[in-house]
Amino acid sequence: MTFLSPSPTRLGLVCLARLTFEADLASQWHRQAQAALSALDGIELCAFAPLVVEPQQAEDAIAELRAQHIDALIILNGTFALGGLAVQLASAFDAPILLWAWPEPQEQTGKLRLNSLVGAHLNASNLYKLGYRPQTLYSALDDPRTATTIMQFARTAGILRDLRRLRVGLVGGHAPGFDNLAVHKPALRQSLGVEVVEVGLQALVARAKSIANKQVKMARGEMLGIFEDTSEVSGNQSELFTTLLLALQELATEQQFDALALKCWGDIVEAYGIAACGAAAMLNNGGLVVGCEGDVMGAITMLIAQRLCGTPAFLTDLVSIERGDNTGFLWHIGCAPLCLAAPGKPKHLFSHFAGGKGLTAGFPLKEGVVTILRLGDDGRSLRAIAATGTALPTEMSVRGTVASVKFDGDAGAFLEELLANGWEHHVALAYGEILPEVAMLCRALNIPLTIR
Repeated sequence: MTFLSPSPTRLGLVCLARLTFEADLASQWHRQAQAALSALDGIELCAFAPLVVEPQQAEDAIAELRAQHIDALIILNGTFALGGLAVQLASAFDAPILLWAWPEPQEQTGKLRLNSLVGAHLNASNLYKLGYRPQTLYSALDDPRTATTIMQFARTAGILRDLRRLRVGLVGGHAPGFDNLAVHKPALRQSLGVEVVEVGLQALVARAKSIANKQVKMARGEMLGIFEDTSEVSGNQSELFTTLLLALQELATEQQFDALALKCWGDIVEAYGIAACGAAAMLNNGGLVVGCEGDVMGAITMLIAQRLCGTPAFLTDLVSIERGDNTGFLWHIGCAPLCLAAPGKPKHLFSHFAGGKGLTAGFPLKEGVVTILRLGDDGRSLRAIAATGTALPTEMSVRGTVASVKFDGDAGAFLEELLANGWEHHVALAYGEILPEVAMLCRALNIPLTIR
């Protein structure tokens, strides 16, 4: 599962300068920046030590950083520099770019000593008009925003790198009638680098049926034991449930899938005997991301959210809003990761869906700061939507996995955006405030982000 166990981001750093400004001071601050960035978590700094003043020095920096296989590039305006240097650097790398400018030194001498901001502004405008979408940062080295922004930039650059290596297994296609979840595999491969591999439902069923009874008996107790209530589960259902889990885990390992999009109900009930909603909850809890109902883009959204938050995400429906208290009720039939359950609340394994063949998880989700997001498409190109809020104490008023969220923005406006502009009916609920990274990711991908 390489996507959820990333290697450090190899971060290139180049400092531009012009000798009509105080290049010696820029060089001194550049050395300090190298030391500070080298100490940041999750970053392997690849700095070009000399100042880049002339095009040949830019070529030297390009050669050195290419040899180090950088994942992202910070172009630091040590002083003002002519815009051609930044364009030369940016065009040499297919990687996210951050333009960093320093404030002027507090000690004044009667003339601009660095003019760093104007240099970065020039570069930002040039690159934007050439189709690049660089991130920007205007802060001193000792400003807390500097380390925070650069670490966020490095995390999103690592995600972009690893999306190009991502393999998602689409098992059985999408659920009946859910055509809005369909993906165009070549377009997705071109835009994100993600490879989607289709697996027939019958191949999964055959794999499950081939698993030895001894293996099932050894695993059944452990898999069911995480639930406090399994009173509705028959012996046959528990065997089918356990066998399906083992088969999906085996499939993902063998095919090196980072995630699965699973047709968890519909044909699988007839072909196998149970729906797979509860299995999705277990797998999401155990480190294998599963987008239910064959939702490939939902699975990718969950992967990104888990990478940013460090905890699994919940792929869910927004089933109602209350405008009076600005809350939304999120529910799915039983696929939330069990680690998100509210403390002290029992976790059920129900048999209530698909004519009693469901085996779905049931519990309310825990309290906490959340981000609701979705990476999807409008039928032509990629787009994303996000909102923030707080998950409140919630009672399990209906069977399934549920959360009540108080929105920071206008819940009604969020719902209206979903309905009016054809968004997919699944969103991911992630625990944490990850909006800055989501915005960086969308900017680097050059896709629109709607924030509500």
